[in-house]
Amino acid sequence: MSNTEFPIYSLSISGLLSWQLHALNNEGNEGNQSLTRRYYIIQKGMSEPEYVNGISGDMLKHIQAEHLHRIAIESNLNLSVGGKQFNPDRIGYDIDKNLPIFNDQDTDLTTKTTKVLQICSISDLEGIMVTVKGGQTLKRESVIEFGAVVGLPTFVKTQSYFHAKYGVDNPTPYNVQVSSGLYATVLNIEAFRIGYNPHNFSYSIDITERKQRLDALLKSVLYTYMQPNGAKRNTHLPHPDYFEGVITVSTRRCPAPMLSPLEESYNRQIHSLKDTLNSLNGEGTIHCFEFDSMAKFAEQIQIIITQGQPWDENAEAIA
Repeated sequence: MSNTEFPIYSLSISGLLSWQLHALNNEGNEGNQSLTRRYYIIQKGMSEPEYVNGISGDMLKHIQAEHLHRIAIESNLNLSVGGKQFNPDRIGYDIDKNLPIFNDQDTDLTTKTTKVLQICSISDLEGIMVTVKGGQTLKRESVIEFGAVVGLPTFVKTQSYFHAKYGVDNPTPYNVQVSSGLYATVLNIEAFRIGYNPHNFSYSIDITERKQRLDALLKSVLYTYMQPNGAKRNTHLPHPDYFEGVITVSTRRCPAPMLSPLEESYNRQIHSLKDTLNSLNGEGTIHCFEFDSMAKFAEQIQIIITQGQPWDENAEAIA
């Protein structure tokens, strides 16, 4: 691909991860046995559902938001008090504490949403839902969406082993579960919605700030896969040893194609979708950025940050 800049309407990642000896997402304990999260996978040709290890999308979203918070602080992005504190309510914390967010003239959702978008980058990118004075629900859906990270059937294994926690008195015996294998991951970013106010069909922040938020969001995605925070990392830090896949970018009002690596031909099908969508909507509608390692993934994210620009047309296609 050339060095030409391109607008980003949406972006998707379809990837195949290899994580060894991890315990990133446990559901709790039963007696002295830790319980790892598992999902049923049902695919064409299976005689019965497969029960596989996985990491929830909630966990990945929290990891990504945590990295985004640090990036936002480092980059001096606009943040509410709750955003600076990494409070889960974000700007909802400020509203609950009656901090000076709105004035008496701010009575409609259009004005209130505009102020939320201007004041707090994390609320803009990660989403909020809060009830404000008068019973209004101030809602913003997340710009970024994660699917669960799911083990490929027959390519993932969870083992249990005996462990003793030593203390001053008697050691506490318990069983720990750790998993290894290949995992399918998918995510989607509706980049056109960064800074966008759906109540008046316009952007509440300028293009320079939208670019800063877009770059911070993409960087947080890179960090999420580089450092997958989660349970038991003090003694079960994951061994990441493989990452392949494709990042797709849409430059027109068209979804960036995404297909789970649970389907063996996912890469070929994504490229076929690219060709079809480019034929339907015009050459250059979809760009594909392939990677076969974590290092190449980082390079592709860097290219997209360097060349990608915020969407600068009417997001809802309203004249």
